[in-house]
Formats: sequence, structure tokens, C-alpha cells
Amino acid sequence: MRRKSYFVKLLSFNTVLVIIAVSFLGYIAYYKTSRLLDEKIDKINAQLLQQTQLQLENSLQTVESAIIQFTRLPSFTGVLDEDLTMISYDNYVKVNNIVSEISSLYSHSSIINSLEIVNLEKGWVLQNGGALSITEAYTDEEMVQLRRIASGSTWSKTADSEFFQYTLKVPSSAFDRYQRIVRIKISSSDIFRELIPSKDLGQTTLIDDQGKAIRNITQYALRNQDVNRIVRTLQSQVKQYPQGNFLARINGSEYSFIYRHSEKYEWTYLSMVSTLETAQSSRFIGLFIFFTGLVVSGVFFVLSLYGTRRLYSPIKQLYHMVSMNSADKWNVRSQSNEMDYINNRMQVFFQDSQKLRGQLYIQTNQLNDFFAYKLFQGEVKPQEIVNKFGHDAGWNQFCVLALQIDTLKDSGYMDKDRDLLLFALKNMLGETAAELLVLNPVIINHMQVVLLGTAHQNVDAFKEELYLLSRTIQEDVKQYLRLHISIGISYPFNQPAEASTAYGEATDALKSRFIHGREAILYASDFDANESGNTVKYPGFMVKALIDAIKFGDVEQSKCMLHNIIAEMCSGHYSYRYCSMFVFLLLMDLIKISHQSDERYTSLIKEIPIFQKLDQLLQTSVQELEAWIYEHVVEPLLEEMLARSESQRRSIIKTLIQIIHDEFDSELTLEVCASRLHYNPNYLGQIFRKEKGISFSDYISQNRLNMARKLLAETEDQIQEIAEKLRFSNSQNFIRYFKKMEGITPKQYRDNLIKHND
Repeated sequence: MRRKSYFVKLLSFNTVLVIIAVSFLGYIAYYKTSRLLDEKIDKINAQLLQQTQLQLENSLQTVESAIIQFTRLPSFTGVLDEDLTMISYDNYVKVNNIVSEISSLYSHSSIINSLEIVNLEKGWVLQNGGALSITEAYTDEEMVQLRRIASGSTWSKTADSEFFQYTLKVPSSAFDRYQRIVRIKISSSDIFRELIPSKDLGQTTLIDDQGKAIRNITQYALRNQDVNRIVRTLQSQVKQYPQGNFLARINGSEYSFIYRHSEKYEWTYLSMVSTLETAQSSRFIGLFIFFTGLVVSGVFFVLSLYGTRRLYSPIKQLYHMVSMNSADKWNVRSQSNEMDYINNRMQVFFQDSQKLRGQLYIQTNQLNDFFAYKLFQGEVKPQEIVNKFGHDAGWNQFCVLALQIDTLKDSGYMDKDRDLLLFALKNMLGETAAELLVLNPVIINHMQVVLLGTAHQNVDAFKEELYLLSRTIQEDVKQYLRLHISIGISYPFNQPAEASTAYGEATDALKSRFIHGREAILYASDFDANESGNTVKYPGFMVKALIDAIKFGDVEQSKCMLHNIIAEMCSGHYSYRYCSMFVFLLLMDLIKISHQSDERYTSLIKEIPIFQKLDQLLQTSVQELEAWIYEHVVEPLLEEMLARSESQRRSIIKTLIQIIHDEFDSELTLEVCASRLHYNPNYLGQIFRKEKGISFSDYISQNRLNMARKLLAETEDQIQEIAEKLRFSNSQNFIRYFKKMEGITPKQYRDNLIKHND
């Protein structure tokens, strides 16, 4: 992929931005200018059309005023009541006078072509300088139309469209119904002369209220359907607005129409102008704006080129610096531009930096943990301690806390979760004891050990603060982890170099929780005070009883005695040191009773040394210690003893049964047999019951009953003799016993046998 320079992209962006801005401004300028030009032209044309209207209507009003003045002349009013159809000198004089006035009117108003006076009442018409009968001048139909003319004055156009006609009805008295008419004609050319087309306004025409063109539009080649469409559009516009303008497209060309409606004469002035010239003017403006935009764009391009070079200069320097110091030379050519490459390199740099910070943080914590571990082990040199803490660190007293989980039993956690729980405990301890923390907590032998410091110089106040902190830690661990922990607290000390001694004190104190139970807070000072002056003695008599129970294979008694021994050792009467020693002696005494004592001892220490194993057990709980001793020592011994005495027990039982069968006729008791066999009567009775399922006395009674059946069946001895052989005190006792066991008397039993044999 060919790399595109960021400089080219930046310059292209600036250029495109300038072109867009100039084009937008040019379009707005062209749009506004064209619109203003159209509005200006329409306004000027409207003013010209208004001026044309005023000129034409002023001329017409001048004619109207002249005619009205004429009707007020004495010569006019003098002939109205005369019948001029009669030939007389007076009529001649009057007609001559009125004709003179008419000639004078012609001279003052040059646009009047003809004037006639009609007297409908007298029936005469004065026109062309002479009086005629009305029937000679008009037909009946024309006279009816004259009578229908409304009172007042009206303008109309003659049928041949050559003249405009003004008609004025004049009353002769208050009761007259307008029977006198003055009518003048004005040439259309004289009227249209006022509507001379101008370059801007174009040709002006008149449209009457019937939609007919009083003057045709000859400037443009229009068809009749085009004219009709224009007139329809005009009529719809006039209904809404008396004056205005509209556009219409005719024969592919667009025209602008400006109109003004005259209320007095009830016609509409209409001006038609082609928009071609306006379009040409707009096109010229557009070209001007276009070339101006090109010039402006060129100027801005030069400025953008200069500015882009200035802006690109530091990017170029940064790019060369990054690329020169980058080991990935191929990646330089593969990037799309300089900024992408710099961004990629910066991301890699920040990722590496973040990784380094994380590794540095981890290594720093590991170094701090290692330093704390070595400090608690007493392997740190004094100078290293001074370098770490300084001569005046702000702590007047120090103390070591050792924390350990009491047990994972019934907590829902597995033993494999212990390391994770210790890590969580470390974080909680670091947050809770942040104000007193001197070194971060470290894990040593499944314990959290931490060095705390305070500015207190009062030992009791420091111990109280440590107690409150310990209680808070226990409650937090119980709430969030659902675990019970115990805490050992060392003696307060003044120098960090004493931390190794304090570590031993705290761990020794913590080990004593085995005696005091779960969730204990233990001070090293309390145990030293308790041990002074105390005399201790190993509970040997209880151990001997346990050994006897094991030898006899008594499981329940062995469990009971082991429980009593552990309870005595962990009752609080002995210190941890004596307690661990007594447990060790107990194990040795138990192992010695085994015939395979060497193998038994070897199996106990094949994984870890016995003392280390005891130390681990004494860090758990009394119940777990008792369970381990029973499972790994007592129970195997019981199995060994039971297996070893099985054959011996069977031999004893066999001998005892033989004695019972052979000496059925003697007085046998358990004590007599035990004495002869040299065993304890109770032990002999227990193993007999276990082996045969019944007691010794019941077995003797059952054997005597069997012998009684045999003697009754095989001999002819008397009942009394049999009773004496079986050692019954008298025959009656024998009979009652036999009947109780068999349901019949001995005699009945013998008789039944005899009958059965017969």
C-alpha cells in the first residue's frame, strides 16, 4: 500500500474546506443577488405600470371634466328643451352656438374625435355640426340600448375597436329620467399612445372585466390559447390581489407579468416582459461570482499551502524522530500516513510503559515483601534497616501482628483455596491498618505477618489501639469472607531491628489459640506471665486407660478416653509448649504398643517431620487434632489389635463352649470359667456375646434344655434323675422350666416321642 503523506491530506482538507466555503458563499451571493435583481426589476416595472395607468386615466379624467363643463354651458342647456327637428331661425342660431362650443372643445382636447348630443325625449340628435331626427341616426334597437344606459357616465369600446366611447346622461330637471345623452368618441390610437412599450416594462395591454383584451399583445408571437391562458391566470390573480405579478411559461420561454386593476374603469393593466434579459443578467452575475470565487480559492490555496507547511513542520520532525528510533522499520512503510504511524508508536509506547509500571509495581511489592520476610527472619543488616526506615521515620513504637485462619471446616472453602484466602486477607489487612502500616503484610507459614508502628509513647494506649484494630479485622473477615481468624500480638518495641524477636513472640502467642479457641486476640505478654511458677504433669493414668481400651479393641472406650486426654491437655492449664510436648509423648506411647511400631512411626513422618506436623495440627483446632490422632494413630491400632485378637478370641470361645458341653452336669458360672481360662469375667462375657449373639447364662440354659431333650429321648432315667444331672434344685423346678420353654411337661414330651415311634 502506497503511503499517503499527512502533509498532502492536511493540504487537501484545507483546500476542500476553502472550496466548500467559497462555493457556499458564492451560491448564497448568487441566489440573493438574482432574487434582489428580480425583485428590483418587478418593483421598477410595477412603478412604470402605475405611471402608465396614472397618465392614461388622467387623460380620460381630463376628457370627462371637459364634457361635464360643456354640459353646464348655457348654449348646451338652451337647446335641451328645444325641438331641433323643426326648421327655424332660433333653432339655427342655437345649433350654430352649440356647434361653436363643440369646435372650441375639439381645440382644447385634441384626442376627442367626435361628439354628439342625443335627446331621447325630443327625438333629435346633434352630430357633425347639424341636427337630425333620432330615427335617422339610430335604429330602434340602438335607441333601446341608449335608454338602457345607466345614469351617470360610462366608458366603452365600440364594436369595431377603433374608438373608445364616453357616454354621459344629463338630466334636464329633478324629475327627468336622464333622457339627454352626451356621447364622445376617442380614437383607440390616441388612447394606446399612452401605453407606449418601454424597454423595461415591455408592451402594456388592457383587459376588461369580461376577460377580453382591449388591446392585443403584438410584441410577442402569442397564440389565442396562450392569450386565453394568460387571461384566466390574470383573472384568478385579480380576485385575490388587485395588483401584483406572476410568471408563466409560453412556448418554452418564461415571461413575467405585472398587472394593476382599475376599480373606476373596471379594466386591468397588464405588462408582459420576457425573463430572458433578467436571466442573462443573473448569468453574468453568476459568472462574475464564479471567477471571483476562483481567485479567492487560489489566494486561500496559497495561504493554506504556506500554513500547512508551518503546521506540518513539527509533525515531520516528530515523525522522523520516532521512525529513526523505532526498531520496526517495515511498519514505517506499512502505515497510511505519518500521524497513523506516530499514533501506533505512541500506543505501543504507552502499552509498554503501562506494562513496565505494572511490572515495576509488582517487583516493588515483591521486594518490599522480601524485605519484610527477611526482617522477620532476622536476616537484614542494621544498615539496610536504616536505609529503609531512616533515622527518624515518625514511629516511636512498633509491634508485630500475626494472623491466621482458624479452620476451613464448615466454611464452604477447600484447602486448595487457602492461598487465595490468605491473599484476600492480606489486602483487607493492608486497607484496615493503613494508618499504622510500616511494611506490607507478608505470608509466612500460612500466617499473615505485619509490622505496625505508631507515634504513641504510651504502651497501654498502643495496646488498646492494636486491640481495636484486631477486632475490626476479625469482624471484616467474618463479614466478607465468612471466616474466623485469630491474631497474635508481640511485645511493643522501639527499633525495627527487633522485628524478628517480635515475630517469634507473635507467632508463639498465636499458637496458643489452640487452647483458647477460635477468634482469639492473644498478647505475648499474657502467656509469659501465666507460665511463670506453674508446675505441670503428664496425664499418664489417662493414657494408660486409653492403651488398655485399644488392647481390648474397645472402639467406643478408645474414642472416649482420647477425647478426655485431648480435652485435658487443651484445657488451658498448660502452655502451648507443654501442650505440644504432651501431644508428642501421647503419640510415642500409642505407637509403642504396636508390634509394627517402627513402620507405624515411619508412615507418620514419611511426608513431613513429626514435629512440623504437630505444629501444623496445633495451629488448627482441638477437634481437628483429635480427629487426626484418632484417624492416623488410634484407629489403625484398634484395627491391628482386633485383627491380632480375632484368632485368640475364637480359641477362647471354642474352649469355653467345650467346657459347657462337657461339664453340663456341674455348676458352671462365668467367673469359674474365666478363672480357669485366666481372663477377666467381663471381657470374657463381652467377647462371648459378640461371638455367639447371646449371653453366657442364656447359652448354658439352652445347652441344658438340649441335654434334657436328649436324656428324655435316649434314656429311661426318671424325671427326678434327669433334674439332678442337670443341676436343678428339685424336679418341680425342672418341670416348670421345661414346660416354659417347650410348652409341655417332660413326661408329655417323652410320651409324644413314644407314640411317634410306635
